[in-house]
Amino acid sequence: MQVRLKNRKEQIVNLGLELLQTRGFENFSYQDLARELGITKASIHHHFPKKADLGVALCEAIQDWHEHQFKKISALQGTVMEKLDVYVQGNLRFACGEKKICPLSSLQADIASLPDGMKKALKRLDEHELNYIADLLDHGREAGELTFEGDSFSQATLFVLAFKGAMQYSRVHGEKIFEATMAQMRLQLAG
Repeated sequence: MQVRLKNRKEQIVNLGLELLQTRGFENFSYQDLARELGITKASIHHHFPKKADLGVALCEAIQDWHEHQFKKISALQGTVMEKLDVYVQGNLRFACGEKKICPLSSLQADIASLPDGMKKALKRLDEHELNYIADLLDHGREAGELTFEGDSFSQATLFVLAFKGAMQYSRVHGEKIFEATMAQMRLQLAG
C-alpha cells in the first residue's frame, strides 16, 4: 500500500510539472490532474490538500532535479565554460519539448497570483540556481578561465536571465537568437 501511495504522489507531481510547463500553474486544476491520471480529485487532495501544497511540491521536485544536475556537473572534468554548457543543455532538455517552457519561468510568470508559501519556495529555488551558477563563475575566475567584470552573483543572474530569455525568444524567432545570445554570454564571461 505504501509503495502505491508513493507512486501516486509521484505521478501527481510529474503530471503537475508537465502541466506547469505547458499551461502554467494557474491554468490547470485538480480536475485536469484527476482526468489525466484516471483517479478522483479526492485522491489528489489526499496527497496535496491545497493546490499551494502541490505547488510547493513542484518547487521541491525542480530543486531535486537541479541538485541531481548540479552534482553531475560538479563531478565533471573540464572547464567552467564546458560545465556551463552542460547546465544549459540539461535545462534545454528539461524545458524544451512540445510546447514546454522552463518550469521556473512558468512559475515566475504567475508570481502575482501564487500563494505566499509558493512564493517563498520559488524564491529559494531561484536563489539555489543563481548561487550554483555564481559558484561556478567564481571557480572559473579563480582558475583564470573567466575574466568578467563585477561580482559573480550579478553575473550569474545576467547569465541565467540571458539564457532563459533566449529560450523564450527562440520559441518565436528560432534557434539562431538563442545561439547568438549564448555566444555573446561566452564572450562576456571570457572577457
